Amino acid sequence: MTTLVLTRVHARDAAGPNGRARGAVTALTLSLGPGIHTFLGAPEDGTLALFDALTGARRPLEGKVTLAGQDPFSTAYIRARIGSLAPEPRLPPAPSVGAAIRLALAARGEVSHRFDAVLDPLGLSGLHARRPGSLGFAEVRAVELALALTTPGPLLIVLHEPLADVAVAQIGAIPRRLRELAAAGACVVATTSSPADARALEGRILVLHRGFLVREAVGGGAGLALGEVEITAWVRDVPGEPGVRELAAALTRRPGVHRVTWDDGARAGSPVRALDSESIAGAGPSRAGRAGPSLVRVRGDSADACAEALLDAAVESSVVLDAIAPTSPDLAAVRAATDTLLRMRAAAPRASIALTTTPFPAPVITSSAPSPSQPPPPMPREPLLPEPAPIVADDPEPILRETQPDPDPDPDLAPAHPAVTVDPAATDEPHHE
Repeated sequence: MTTLVLTRVHARDAAGPNGRARGAVTALTLSLGPGIHTFLGAPEDGTLALFDALTGARRPLEGKVTLAGQDPFSTAYIRARIGSLAPEPRLPPAPSVGAAIRLALAARGEVSHRFDAVLDPLGLSGLHARRPGSLGFAEVRAVELALALTTPGPLLIVLHEPLADVAVAQIGAIPRRLRELAAAGACVVATTSSPADARALEGRILVLHRGFLVREAVGGGAGLALGEVEITAWVRDVPGEPGVRELAAALTRRPGVHRVTWDDGARAGSPVRALDSESIAGAGPSRAGRAGPSLVRVRGDSADACAEALLDAAVESSVVLDAIAPTSPDLAAVRAATDTLLRMRAAAPRASIALTTTPFPAPVITSSAPSPSQPPPPMPREPLLPEPAPIVADDPEPILRETQPDPDPDPDLAPAHPAVTVDPAATDEPHHE
């Protein structure tokens, strides 16, 4: 079984202006086996630095990275079995996309005339004759993604934002192909700043925060954010029949629902937020011929309560629901939840706190393909942050007085300057000669 091992890795990227670093990873120690492992965080949290270290693009400043027991940075045949999608696409220079694919295939020892087997599975056959310079950013990334997903005998697949800025019509084909590679024994690592994309990849979600690997979200990413849960329902539009507004009005009368947001698609990007059933009813009946899909978002204490309220309201209002899915939080909400968990750990290091996520201060992860029945690792008992220093009230500023030296001082130990001590009996009264 192929294993990716990082031992106390300190690494920086060079993605900032003039080659300066945007982010870094610090003391990263983990072991990953076959499966899909998604690292969630911004470049400032170290995702780009992690990408460079795993692919062998840059040697870590400290620590060690091994894949199948070898260092990717110094071992060419190991790098040849790593498929990667970099933040900045880099196609080889060629007169056409097909010719660039042939060069890439020849470089990794494959038959170069089978370039169509690389592009066609992702629906990119229309790019064969295009010049690489005429492609947009998302199209170039799509071609590089196709090359990464067809790496022969892959040991490791490392993808930066595999579901964003890629000109692939059927985006669901990407997670499907990644699951096939993981089932065949490859270690698949994705880095992303989108919690929604992290959940769509259906693997483990590991949270990078300010350069540290601080926690793993369990339950398909349900614990990424704290507080209320929100789910989204897509409503089928039937002319002349009740629609999303009637459903939203019925939801406001259901117990366990804290907030309802709805969008009838008539004004794309400008959803109408309903606070009560009267405000919804005053908006008039639902309209057909909308510019976008109709959807309603329900927020409550739990996903089960929101889903039950949605189903009951759909029956009451005679509305057909096409799909229901949990709403993913944004990265800011994930960061806020992570900061809250770190403060809780620092404030009560020895308390047993029941959390939906698993923080680990010195992350050591030994993983195979994710298993739903596998329990999360136990919570460490050491605090993630140092204990705060005690706060001492400010004392009045003491008065410094010069004291007389010893009448018979030892010449070898005599100070160069008169000794200065604090007179505890000094007061704030003015001093007179």
